[in-house]
Amino acid sequence: MSSLAVVEPPAPRAAPRSPGPGPPRSGGDRCRKASDTAQDTQLRSLDLDHIIKLLEGSDSKGLEKEQLKTLKKVVKHFENGIPLKDLEQIIKILNLCSEKMKEQETFTEPLCELIKLFGLPFQKKKSSDEVNYSTKVSKCIAQLGYLMRVPSSQVRIQICKCVINFHKMELPGKLLSGYQPTSESYKIQMAELGGLAETLVLSLALVENQLTEKLWVLKALQHLSSSGANCRLMMKAQAASRLCLYLNSADPSGQLVFRSSHILWNLLENASKEEVVNQLSSLECVHALKEVFVDALHGFRHCDHQLRNDLLVIATLLAENPAVPMIESGFAKLLIVLATFNEVKIPNPLVKGLKLTYSYEDFEMKKLLFNIIGVLSKNPSAAQLLSENDVMPALLYYVKPNQKPGFYDWSAAQYEELQLHAIAVLAAVAPALIDKYLSCQANTLLLVFLEWCIGQDPFFGQGNSFHGTGGRGNKLAQMRYSLRVLRNVASIYDDAVNLNLCDQGAISQLLDILRYAANKSKEKEDAILLEIQADTLFILSVLCENDLHRKEVFSYEGIGILIPFLKMDPKELCSGLGHSYLLFSALDCVWSCVIGCYIAEDHFLEKQGIFRLLDLLALKEKNLCNIILGILVEFCGNPKATLHINTWRGEKAQTAASLLIQLWRQEELELGVRRDQYGRVVDMKRPIASSFQRQQKVIPVPASCPSFAIMEISENMRAKLYSLFCKLGFENLPGLSAEDFVTLAIIRRYIDFKVGEVWSEICAELKEEFRPIMSDEDALKRISQIRATCKQREMINKSWENFLTRTSNYEALKKAKKLQEKAIDASRPKLKTQTGAVHSTDIEGLHTTYGNFIDDLRVYVRGGTGGMGHPRLGGEGGRGGDVWFVARERITLKGIKEKYPHKRFVAGTGANSSVRALKGEKGKDCEVHVPPGISLVTDDGKQIGELNAAGERFLAARGGLGGSLATNFLPCKGQKRIIHLDLKLIADVGLVGFPNAGKSSLLSKISHAKPEIASYAFTTVQPELGKIMYADYKQISVADLPGLIEGAHVNRGMGHKFLKHIERTKQLLLVVDISGFQLSLKTQFRTAFETILLLTKELELYKEELVTKPALLAVNKMDLPCAKDNLNELMSQLQNPQDFLHLLEEEMIPANTLEFKEVIPVSTYTGEGIEELKAYIRKSIDEDAERENEEYRKKKLLLLQTSQEEKMNRR
Repeated sequence: MSSLAVVEPPAPRAAPRSPGPGPPRSGGDRCRKASDTAQDTQLRSLDLDHIIKLLEGSDSKGLEKEQLKTLKKVVKHFENGIPLKDLEQIIKILNLCSEKMKEQETFTEPLCELIKLFGLPFQKKKSSDEVNYSTKVSKCIAQLGYLMRVPSSQVRIQICKCVINFHKMELPGKLLSGYQPTSESYKIQMAELGGLAETLVLSLALVENQLTEKLWVLKALQHLSSSGANCRLMMKAQAASRLCLYLNSADPSGQLVFRSSHILWNLLENASKEEVVNQLSSLECVHALKEVFVDALHGFRHCDHQLRNDLLVIATLLAENPAVPMIESGFAKLLIVLATFNEVKIPNPLVKGLKLTYSYEDFEMKKLLFNIIGVLSKNPSAAQLLSENDVMPALLYYVKPNQKPGFYDWSAAQYEELQLHAIAVLAAVAPALIDKYLSCQANTLLLVFLEWCIGQDPFFGQGNSFHGTGGRGNKLAQMRYSLRVLRNVASIYDDAVNLNLCDQGAISQLLDILRYAANKSKEKEDAILLEIQADTLFILSVLCENDLHRKEVFSYEGIGILIPFLKMDPKELCSGLGHSYLLFSALDCVWSCVIGCYIAEDHFLEKQGIFRLLDLLALKEKNLCNIILGILVEFCGNPKATLHINTWRGEKAQTAASLLIQLWRQEELELGVRRDQYGRVVDMKRPIASSFQRQQKVIPVPASCPSFAIMEISENMRAKLYSLFCKLGFENLPGLSAEDFVTLAIIRRYIDFKVGEVWSEICAELKEEFRPIMSDEDALKRISQIRATCKQREMINKSWENFLTRTSNYEALKKAKKLQEKAIDASRPKLKTQTGAVHSTDIEGLHTTYGNFIDDLRVYVRGGTGGMGHPRLGGEGGRGGDVWFVARERITLKGIKEKYPHKRFVAGTGANSSVRALKGEKGKDCEVHVPPGISLVTDDGKQIGELNAAGERFLAARGGLGGSLATNFLPCKGQKRIIHLDLKLIADVGLVGFPNAGKSSLLSKISHAKPEIASYAFTTVQPELGKIMYADYKQISVADLPGLIEGAHVNRGMGHKFLKHIERTKQLLLVVDISGFQLSLKTQFRTAFETILLLTKELELYKEELVTKPALLAVNKMDLPCAKDNLNELMSQLQNPQDFLHLLEEEMIPANTLEFKEVIPVSTYTGEGIEELKAYIRKSIDEDAERENEEYRKKKLLLLQTSQEEKMNRR
């Protein structure tokens, strides 16, 4: 029971609504106060539980009036706010009212009035009530959202107004006594906790055709989307895609599109941009955005222009995702045409009648359109679209001296900003449209523009925009982005581009720019000037690389400009302005523009360039040392360079040799190479191995793939130091200490140690990869034991000889030795003489090994290793090839073994990334042809695939990934496996029987097969396949399987090896000896009936499905005496097997006996019953085929009837 007392606050209102002169209140006031007091007394006893029971009562006319009257009391009771403790009961009342509304519309007004109460602040008694009631309050607010299901426009609008009031909290006129309102953000927090935003998004589907209600819901979502938590909830309900589809809905007021776009903007700001883009990536959403953008494009209002620009921002985010169908929808083409139509002046129907007003919004749109072109240039699919719509000429339009604005309507500052933006976009577009770039003479335009940039023409840059940073009052911003274009174009190493630049004197002009920027840096050094110098050096490096003539041209002026960059103060490298990038560019320029040309090298040496390099090397910066050492190694090809290196002296008269040895020790310390306190070798087996190498496990790699010992050479600088000492020599080096000489001795043997490491890895790989099978392993152990014994005997003999040489009486010792040998021989046991009859055990053909058939082959497969990446250009190596097993006819496992004796299948290695092909080609796949019926099984017995029909393929080993940024540009190894190729014969009929039942003889009689036939058991040691030829050229394949023994199901003998072939035969032909069977004297004799039951039991225990196969019974050896009597007895036993099962052992009785279609007595000796057997086999196979065809026809007919019924239902 819950009751609430409402006490009017003692203080009256501060200002009356209708002030005015008049007599003082006396009697009227007292009457009104009396009525208020009576009303308050009535409301104090309000029982909410009683009201709930009243609303749950049966509907009647009198009860309805009472219910409505009670609801009005509730509204009046809580007109100043609902206490938190009563909120749960109020929600129950709301739900009851909403149910009654379905039948009685009179409850609509009370329901709206109750919902309106939720817009007022909730009332709390204590501050802790907000936390204590948070769960209940959040559920109640969630229930408020669920009321959107009520089919009443008035109710839905009131709910939206209530949600809007959450963000516009106003205190009531009166406060409840003992209560205080909750905090302003409390309802917003509870709405987030209850998931109200998600519910409102889902409710949009209910108001899809009611424009007014939809606008109110969107208005509520506008307020809710200001919160990050609500935005995330809205995204769960697919808010972005839903709102996007509403953008172009019919709305005369135009509020729908603005509210939807505002919510979309809030989602982008407060939720995950990737998730929003994913929801907007459907073709329908992109079409909707395009249509709204076109409408806003032709709008004339200020709000239309703002909406257009907002949509452009959303379109830019979509264009960054290549999976979004911007091109397929035509949106990309529209944006490209819109961005370029003013510059190219080519009529296009997409922009017919469109004119820019050159307002601020149009200026922002122009920049956004340029930005979209830059984003689209990263998508290879958009390259053709950019080329066809004249993007290159439009951007090159701005590559000209801006003495006068290109468009008279743009201000000077705006035109400058557009110019810089266009050139920045050109830097992204040019590499993708290199042919268009050359056809437009872009190199010429850029070089002319750069000449203007370093000229003395009066120009004062505004420097207002992002791209104009550092360009106020100068042309540095224009120079910076023009050089960036040339850098990006040159970095693709296209010979036509580089030749075009050099033919126009680009090297000399770039040197002038470098000199100009260097002089400017002396006045004031900043990041823009450093970037200009670094980009210029990079372009020169690309142009001069691998061209002797260009290096000579560079050497005349360039070396004098280049040397000062190598004299950089070490403190500047950590300034963060870009000095380190500039220094790396200078070193790259030395490598590309100086080395390889004797004229340039001599000039560099004359300018003491080697001394500058050694000064930088003495800083011992890890990143610099590798590059400088590589340059010095190449320089030592010039005889003069060695003299310069030996002449150099550093701090404290340090020599170059001493510096190089210190770098070697520092490198080994970082690598974790073991050395003692004097620098001597500790690990004699691996003297130069790093800690990383010692931790690596043995991984077999192909010959074309480098091992850890080889890769280690490229990852540290010890190889470069060794190469440099080989140029300088290891003798007569000045300025070395005793420890230096110890280290020098290790350096001198570096290549020998490295060769030893490689051989150790090869030996370890061989031991890991090539392991003998069990029998060979046992033989190797025996051989090793014999070798150990022989070695021990040799040692004993040698010791004996030594003893003899130390003694004087050689003859006496020799005689004692002979006596000792005789005593040893006498103590050995003698062989007993055989007194009884001797029977030869050499049965002809008993020990013959049949190699014509192999049904199990163990092979090793490995996917190809990926190609090396190209770190400098970010190239990705090709993926390694895959190993595939492909089923082919007329292939045998024996043929595979003979053709590939090593049984190793390795796919090709992926191509390395190069300048010509940044994306390496995939390695060649390795296809292994195998016979149909192959099961692919791993070493642990797990089946991973089957190939049952010719043409089927199976991926056995996947190739490794190529080197990329994710793998530090190192290739990944391919997948490797050891797989058993398990062949199960596919035949129409399988012969099943115990040994010596006459299966091979029967196969030779009914087919042209020639199996081994003899008078002893186990003649057939491998499955044999034969074909029965009929007069109408029908062929039926018959598989002669080796004889089974008792316990074959648990793999006794070769049980599983033989039983597996039965699985894929269509029918079984059991062959039994009418006279019974006995494997040996130690085993029990079995009659023909017992033989049949035992065979059935073995098949059932191996796999129950085998017993369900159609079966025939061939009773063989009917030419023997008493065969007919035995046959009559067998037939009676087969007709009523249950009557004879009690005579047998329990373990012999199968759960289900085989039901034979026919029992055919035959004699392979006389030929009796052979033709009848062939006829019955043909009949059984044909009946089985007819049954399968009938089932297939019924299945097809059922599918046809089902499809026709579905079509009729659709109509």
